[in-house]
Amino acid sequence: MSRTYELVRKIVQEQKYKVVDDDGENLVINYQMNAIFIFATMGVENFVSMVLPDFADVTEENFSEVVMNCHDLNAKELQVKFYTMEGRVVVSSEFYFLGKKDLLFQMKMALHNLIEAKVSYQRIDGAWLPQRDSF
Repeated sequence: MSRTYELVRKIVQEQKYKVVDDDGENLVINYQMNAIFIFATMGVENFVSMVLPDFADVTEENFSEVVMNCHDLNAKELQVKFYTMEGRVVVSSEFYFLGKKDLLFQMKMALHNLIEAKVSYQRIDGAWLPQRDSF
């Protein structure tokens, strides 16, 4: 097991995040009703990638709109990047860290930014428009 994975695992336990999956190299946690993938063994020490996958569909009909939404948000968001992958929109936060305290700070920021990015995407995609009751 890598040192990075061990630090990530320790922080996840200390912060009491619910672990959904742990294969001994990477983790999936539940955070604000979202599955967050934490890739801690990317072949580079002190590097972590946190990913919020699978929150919007990409189809032939909406492909251009989805790509433009992702490009627009990538220009505005500083800590995350939007991608289209296998018919879904994915947002990731990737970072290097100096030590345990820095890793804790970076992970908390990444979790916040991933959820905020999802909300931002849903707002421009129209998914959060209020529904009017029909009379």
